[in-house]
Amino acid sequence: MLAEAHLETAVCPSLSHLVAELDRGAALVIVTEEAIATSDLSALSEWLGAQEEWSDLPFILLTSRGGGLERNPAAARHLEVLGNVTFLERPFHPTTLISIVRSAVRARRRQYDARARLIALQDSEARYRTLFENIEVGFCIIDMIFDDAGHPVDYRFIEANPAFERQAGFQPAGRRVREVVPEHERHWFDFYGKIATTGVPGRIEEGSATLARWWDVHAFRVGDPASHRVAVLFNDITARRNAELRLQEMNETLEAQVAARSAERDRLWNLSQDMLARADYSGMMSAVSPAWNWVLGWSTEELLSRGYATFMHPEDEPPTLTAIETMAHTGRPTRFENRIATRDGDWKWIEWTVAPEPDGANFIAVGRDLSHAKARESQLHAAQEALRQSQKMEAMGSLTGGVAHDFNNLLTPIVGSLDLLLRKGLGSEREQRLIDGALQSAERARTLVQRLLAFARRQPLQPISVDVPQLVQGMLDLIGSTLGPTIALTLEAAPELPLAKADANQLEMALLNLAVNARDAMPDGGTLTIGVTHESVREPRPGLSRGHYIRIGVQDTGTGMDEETRARAVEPFFSTKGIGKGTGLGLSMVHGLAAQLGGALTIDSEVGKGTAVALWLRVGHDLPDAERRPAQAIERRDARGVVLLVDDEDLVRMSTAHMLSDFGYDVVEAGSGETALQMMREGLAPNLLVTDHLMAGMTGAQLVAALKDIRPGLPALIVSGYAEAEGIDPAVPRITKPFRSSELAEALSDVLK
Repeated sequence: MLAEAHLETAVCPSLSHLVAELDRGAALVIVTEEAIATSDLSALSEWLGAQEEWSDLPFILLTSRGGGLERNPAAARHLEVLGNVTFLERPFHPTTLISIVRSAVRARRRQYDARARLIALQDSEARYRTLFENIEVGFCIIDMIFDDAGHPVDYRFIEANPAFERQAGFQPAGRRVREVVPEHERHWFDFYGKIATTGVPGRIEEGSATLARWWDVHAFRVGDPASHRVAVLFNDITARRNAELRLQEMNETLEAQVAARSAERDRLWNLSQDMLARADYSGMMSAVSPAWNWVLGWSTEELLSRGYATFMHPEDEPPTLTAIETMAHTGRPTRFENRIATRDGDWKWIEWTVAPEPDGANFIAVGRDLSHAKARESQLHAAQEALRQSQKMEAMGSLTGGVAHDFNNLLTPIVGSLDLLLRKGLGSEREQRLIDGALQSAERARTLVQRLLAFARRQPLQPISVDVPQLVQGMLDLIGSTLGPTIALTLEAAPELPLAKADANQLEMALLNLAVNARDAMPDGGTLTIGVTHESVREPRPGLSRGHYIRIGVQDTGTGMDEETRARAVEPFFSTKGIGKGTGLGLSMVHGLAAQLGGALTIDSEVGKGTAVALWLRVGHDLPDAERRPAQAIERRDARGVVLLVDDEDLVRMSTAHMLSDFGYDVVEAGSGETALQMMREGLAPNLLVTDHLMAGMTGAQLVAALKDIRPGLPALIVSGYAEAEGIDPAVPRITKPFRSSELAEALSDVLK
């Protein structure tokens, strides 16, 4: 029947085939009630639910009982699933079927027509939105607001494109203009109000003093005239308007502008600190600014009457003239530096910028005095050199400090064992001399380590207020005997000098070292002068900060040093005395001592004219004065109780244990702080604790702190390789390795007071 009516059809044997055909497109579906009565309609229902908004696929359902619920209760289910359903009861006349089908096809065509119109509308809106959002011109739609008398008093922004904010300077966002710009000018309301009421478009170039802008505005009415809605297109012309106003002002005052510019140029020429000049390529200057006289001292007449090459340093003349000649050929500005003679015969470094004039015969030159810049560059170089030297000395200090620490651990059992053998008088007289010689060598090694530690700033110091002239006076006999009869010794001390911050013992050692160095520099005799003065440093210099100092100068008339030797003089182990004639630690020890006390060491020397070494010590404030007390004799006491000895170095622990046993103590040894702590917890009750400080795991200071909870008031003595005081309670007594039996006994007597 459908084919005879010229309607194209597709027969589907199942619902899955039907869904596949629907994906290819269909005007309507004819389906029998039996085909869907017991079938799974989920795929068909899902397809129908996914239709676009414009689509409502029609169904013709062939049924035996019609579409009424009273005769066909299943009709409600068919309506719910299929939606747009026309029920056709069988049997039916062919004309009825064809009529219903053609009606459904026409309805389907109207749906497709609606889709085409919808797509066209969407395309039109997209084009409008793209234009709306991307045009550079500001655009907005406003609703005018009138008062009861019909006068425009405000307007509200209905819509605005992104360019609006750039062109207007604010974001409208649905607000009224009086909210954004309360002082907005009256003429804008009159302009838009007239367009809203008359419908006549308008165009103006007008500004707003409140917003400090000018616009080119085109406005026209849109929509229902009763809505008083106006569309506005506008461009920000502030820059152009300001330029026009400036041009107008310049035209009105051109003569005054020219005079002002001329005066400004003259002021620049006359007041510039840079030297300005006009010169030709033949070698003469035709004009110079007053700065030439300020910088170099030459008068204008002298400068213009001589060729400019005659003022150049002979070494700088060829490259300078070459640079000027190159500029003449290339026509490009250039820069260079040279030295220019001053009126008083000196030379000044000048930085030049030269540029050719269009005439091809002359050029303009601008010269800047580099004297201060060169001085700053020199100062910077000196500061960088001082920093490098400081970093080098710091690195050497760390290295030598670490070596000295390990060396002290090696020396401790050596010094202790030799001291024990010597005190016990073991062996023959010859063997005793050998032991004494070995002990003296060990003491020299101990002094060497002290010098290393002094250089590394890790030697334990006891800063006090020292009367330096008195200390030097007391050393004159020792220094004189050290120098020998061929060298004259002189002391020059200023009167009433303040006390200096120093460690008296270390200062004596430093002065003796300086005297020995001076003696070795005067093999044929000479004069050694020790001067003590009070100096104030007001401007910081390398190694010295601002402050008040006591300066101890040691000056000889010896061979002196060249610059390379002077620069390395304070490096540890650097020596010019030859192999076996010096350790190279004398000056480095003095340098370390001065730095550790907050002072400095300076050296001035010239080959053949001697050397002056100055030790700068800060003036002592709020420090204890020097206190001299004779060493107390060490008394031997027996059966003093139990000593807990803790040290992770076996040889050091063994040597110290022998000393303590010799004093009459019962010694209990522990190889670590943890072991000692465990022994105390298990019931050990010593009368005294002697512990090394730097050990693997728990340090000596940590052990002393931990034992305060177990045995409050237990006397303790900390043994250290050098002055590693970090973490040590200042109230806990200390002794530094290596030490002899008498030194340990004195330290213990102080602990047990």
